[in-house]
Amino acid sequence: MGLDPLKPSGRLALFLRRVLGDANQTKRLATAIDCTPKAAENILSGAWPCARHWAALVAAFGRDLTDSVFHPDEAAQRLEQEVRHLEQQLASRRAALRDVAGAVPGRSQALAPVQDRAAVINSPASARERG
Repeated sequence: MGLDPLKPSGRLALFLRRVLGDANQTKRLATAIDCTPKAAENILSGAWPCARHWAALVAAFGRDLTDSVFHPDEAAQRLEQEVRHLEQQLASRRAALRDVAGAVPGRSQALAPVQDRAAVINSPASARERG
């Protein structure tokens, strides 16, 4: 049976699975919150943790965990705002890279962002040149 994202225990397990990655989730969680592998396996399967394990989870994962479990709408809004901010920072750094690359002879194409090079390669004019 799958995890129910409408239940706090399901949201907890889904959050932990995402944060812990694919490899050795049970062992990594057991180490992070100082519990047995069986307790970690149960939490990852959707069982609600005991108070000691819950306190350790909050200490280990903080606000992201509590927001994801108890306030998923607010967590989504906060994360969307963080993503927008990071995208703005990335755009600024790409602009700085283009400025620097343009100042170094022969380096502008080599330092161009990946998607810009892909657009050039996939353009109709480039396809005609390749034959």
